[in-house]
Amino acid sequence: MPWTTANGVSIHYHLAGERGPVVALLHEMGGTLHSWDAVAGGLAEHFRVVRYDQRGAGLSEKVRKPFTNDDAVDDLEGVLKNLSLHPPYDFVCVAAASTQVLRFLERHPADVRSIVLCNPAPGVDPSRAGALVERAELAERDGMRGVMSITLDKSYAPDLGDRAAYETYRGRYLANDPVGFGLAHRMLAQTNMLYMLPRIGVPTMVVAGKHDTVRPPAGTEELAKKIPGARFELIEEAGHFLPTTGPKTLLKLLLDFFKPDS
Repeated sequence: MPWTTANGVSIHYHLAGERGPVVALLHEMGGTLHSWDAVAGGLAEHFRVVRYDQRGAGLSEKVRKPFTNDDAVDDLEGVLKNLSLHPPYDFVCVAAASTQVLRFLERHPADVRSIVLCNPAPGVDPSRAGALVERAELAERDGMRGVMSITLDKSYAPDLGDRAAYETYRGRYLANDPVGFGLAHRMLAQTNMLYMLPRIGVPTMVVAGKHDTVRPPAGTEELAKKIPGARFELIEEAGHFLPTTGPKTLLKLLLDFFKPDS
């Protein structure tokens, strides 16, 4: 059964690939492990690939108590331990999940081989925290449909990429537990890992989507410059959700960056 209890929470996961280093894929807020469907298979030909629904998302346990970024990293550590996935690790994350990768790197610098940050949101300025809490309150009160106009409708245009992929993503987005969605936003509102960027000592690639209106590529490129030796890439056809809107190009970039043996 693809569930494991990690850090006291039931976590739904997928594990694929028989050989090579471990690649851990971390999805965005509002997403699920299925955000990686068009990328994970290609990676699994060369690596052991693990992805999971974060607490409160997808088919993982729908928690009701507030949690922190450290709690989310504890979940990640628990999944890796329970599945006997040993370091070194390659991490690929989207948007707010970058805070977890950076915290894991801070805790375990010797266990990380490389990281890839897709349209990263490594920290929240205190001036923006209030807006995230307001979004959480709106989701908790009105459900997921009540926040669509200020979330998905602004970050994922229907004509961007494959239309079927959009419809599938939208359906999953609306199926989110609004309380879990709110708790994830509250977590991000109190998280700031920006201080880690100049301290990163592993190979890093930062990837932006040309049509990202949530986190415009110019800002992402400036963020990449704060990371010593970081490689910056722009996916011309993609928007905010890179694994969904630009999966083929993202997969090519990942394989080039990770340089599998065969």
